[in-house]
Amino acid sequence: MNTFILIVLGQIISLFGNAALRFALPLYLLRQTGSAALYGGITALAMLPALVGMLTGGALADRCRKVRLMALLDLVTAGIAAAAAAGLPHLPLLPLVLTVLGSLYAMQGLYQPVVRACLPLLLNGTQLLRGNAVIQLVDTVDELLGPLLGAVLLEHLGIRGLLVLCGCCFALSAGMELCLRIPQDVPYDTKLSVRSLWADLRESAQFLTGQAAVLRLAAAMAAVNLLEVPALTVGVPVLVVQTLQKSDASLGLVQAVLSAGGILGGVLTGTVFVRHPIRSGTPLLLALSGVCAALGLALRVSVLQFGSILVLGAVFMAVAALFNVWFFAQLQVLVPQAQLGKTTACCTVLACLTQPIGQAAYGIAFQHWAAHPADVLLAAGVLSALVLWLLQTCRTV
Repeated sequence: MNTFILIVLGQIISLFGNAALRFALPLYLLRQTGSAALYGGITALAMLPALVGMLTGGALADRCRKVRLMALLDLVTAGIAAAAAAGLPHLPLLPLVLTVLGSLYAMQGLYQPVVRACLPLLLNGTQLLRGNAVIQLVDTVDELLGPLLGAVLLEHLGIRGLLVLCGCCFALSAGMELCLRIPQDVPYDTKLSVRSLWADLRESAQFLTGQAAVLRLAAAMAAVNLLEVPALTVGVPVLVVQTLQKSDASLGLVQAVLSAGGILGGVLTGTVFVRHPIRSGTPLLLALSGVCAALGLALRVSVLQFGSILVLGAVFMAVAALFNVWFFAQLQVLVPQAQLGKTTACCTVLACLTQPIGQAAYGIAFQHWAAHPADVLLAAGVLSALVLWLLQTCRTV
């Protein structure tokens, strides 16, 4: 467990630095250029390397010593932050921000599959479920606090000072990771090349198509990110700002409450649900569908509108966090260790690909039915329940 604690501490430090910079760099660009379109475009482009990073990180996790790989990634990220701080006054701002931001997303994509692949080597049984809950909790907290503290530090230290500070965070995390000792952290093949990595990814795709249980599990996660999660991530800002015409501060309050719901879900998984294990993901998926439908119904009552967004939104994020932890724990049980890194990465990328499609679709839906946003959420709940029923008939989760 001492090794696991060191991994968690290293992840807290590394992900905090990454989240802070991923927030601060586009904000700095926005302040310098005043262009919201440029801000949105740079943020969208920078996310593309994360998908490539996830796939590559999954393959590397199965071929390399995980301790050395995590340390190397943090050291490289520290070098990128230091180079950016040194080059900021002299290099063109737009290419520099895009390069650094894309590198940060890529490094995060590389890093996470390696951490997930470490857990079955350190934990088993209920400990594995608790370990996944802790990793999920750390990720949620860092994604919440990283931007908040990043904004404060950016104001007081400036962008160069923040880059140096986060570079020190990455270096500290790398030093901690070099002290790790993971049992059986021995790759089955140490030969690395583009061809070998491509072969690994192709092998992972073949493994997925040949394993019905794993494929249905991946389909369930993709369905959640296509039909349910975007209904809230797109719908909540639309409801608060446009439908209810609340202030930006009110939207900030809602987002904070939703993040707290995600944290609560991680805590519940690591405590209550370790003693009473989640046997099936079906009740969690049904709960997500039910919350969407319930929110659609509650929005029809004017006095319940804002309160229902706060309460049901937090419940939705808590259940989504529970399902996310259960999903990775199931993958770690179903997938052999030699396949775990790249298979986890493929499933994660599949989920990441479906979510933008869902966001675009719900954006169009809320625009088209602007006068009846409650109907969109109600339809989302019914549609996701129907998809769940179809998956269930195929003996899914």
